[in-house]
Amino acid sequence: MNRQSYQRHPQQGHYTQQGHPPHQSHRQEPLQHVNPPQPKQAPSDGESDTRGVTGKWLVETLGLVVLAFVIAMGVRMFIVEPYRIPTGSMLPTIQIDDHIMIYRLGTHLGSTPDPLDIVVFHDPTDMFPSLVKRVIATEGQVIDLTPEGHVTIDGQLLNEPYIEEGSLTFPLQPEANLREPLTFPYAVPADHIFVMGDNRQRSSDSRAFGSIPVSEVKGVAFFTYWPLAHFSTLE
Repeated sequence: MNRQSYQRHPQQGHYTQQGHPPHQSHRQEPLQHVNPPQPKQAPSDGESDTRGVTGKWLVETLGLVVLAFVIAMGVRMFIVEPYRIPTGSMLPTIQIDDHIMIYRLGTHLGSTPDPLDIVVFHDPTDMFPSLVKRVIATEGQVIDLTPEGHVTIDGQLLNEPYIEEGSLTFPLQPEANLREPLTFPYAVPADHIFVMGDNRQRSSDSRAFGSIPVSEVKGVAFFTYWPLAHFSTLE
């Protein structure tokens, strides 16, 4: 009997007679034997399983993003907050459309703004969400406007290098919702501040709506950050 040698066809998984190609047929082939799965080998030296590394990286990145968001919200809520200035009431110190940053922490801890600080506070007339003005007098001080258009505090002429040269300060028509008529000289009540805009001819301020409760102050402005050409500290 002639011996016939066989070889295992690597693509088909079954044996064929040596020298003859596998039989081609359009008929459905019977199920073929499948070798049992081999146990997964551990990565050899120089190889690594990147699936776990990728998952860990995604989790860490997401955690950092969430942490950064929480820190940003906390900073904005308790420490600093940006504002855009839409009007010219603080010219020439703050230009129209300047973006400023205010410091909130001091007022949240109960401290009061100092004279000449620039503050952001709730608009007592409710025409705007907030206003920005300069503190001219604090509690217990007496402010007066002279007939010549100058400001005095406790009888002393106030030096105001921040207003335009030649700018004068006169009383304004009181706001309709002002509880009591404002007359000068005016003594600032306890826990209040008297504010005015640097652009005295184009500012509605404490001359019209009276002094502001310190509790209504949102923060003290400390620098202009936009546009970059106006980047500077506020004094």
